[in-house]
Amino acid sequence: MTALRLEAPAKLNLTLSIVGRRDDGYHLLESTFALLDLADRLLLMPGEAGLRVEGDDVRGVPLGAENLAWRGLVAGLDREPDGANLALEKRIPTAAGLGGGSSDAAAAWRLGRAWRGAPTVATKAELVELARIGADVPFFAADAAAARVSGIGEQVEAIEPGAQAVVLVHPPFGLSTADVFAELRRDEWGRRHNDLLAPARRLRPELDDLFRAVTEAGGDPQLTGSGPTVFSLADDGERAADVVDRLVRVGLRARMTRTRLSPAAIERIAEEESHDQP
Repeated sequence: MTALRLEAPAKLNLTLSIVGRRDDGYHLLESTFALLDLADRLLLMPGEAGLRVEGDDVRGVPLGAENLAWRGLVAGLDREPDGANLALEKRIPTAAGLGGGSSDAAAAWRLGRAWRGAPTVATKAELVELARIGADVPFFAADAAAARVSGIGEQVEAIEPGAQAVVLVHPPFGLSTADVFAELRRDEWGRRHNDLLAPARRLRPELDDLFRAVTEAGGDPQLTGSGPTVFSLADDGERAADVVDRLVRVGLRARMTRTRLSPAAIERIAEEESHDQP
């Protein structure tokens, strides 16, 4: 069996509005998503069944059956892996609001489907099932570079992506999505560019300093998802690079990336090439 490789891109929530809550406690949302060039990398290859995780951002990444990439692979194969080994290289920070774990799950699902010769673009019914793994997983499995997402994440409508440079600022702390939603107040629904900003700021007042620093560096700070990653968009790559340079000079962890114009595609690679991958 040929090894299969696939990038798992990060995402931005360009907008995020809470519009209701179901009887089971899940919040209903309306959000605009966009994929980024920043991405994890996954490699599915023949071998003893198992998961290998490496990279600079592996703190807090589970290695067992609770790992989202592993859960996605099991769902894609429709069974526990047998003779298939999954390697995951983490580049997206964890607990950052960038959807890294959910993107890994969707990418592994697509790899599992390709491994057994099944279609790798999710149907509407499959998007509903994938939402059980995580609310962002359906977007990543829908084969769209940008989309309007609603419901609890399972309703995905592809839209035309825009080409923009993106400044990402990573605080030295994470934020739990569950904690942010628990802090969300009913009167904060549908009032802001990102309805999760206010509860995130209450949990992490340091975000105010981060927003101030991005503004002083010439950016327009916004929070992606439940945070804590702050982003700023720019039509000009040079301007974005200048903002990054100013932020780095004041001691912040910042980088430039770009929005994607197309989703990642599965690559088939020779067995000998896969040994030192992903």
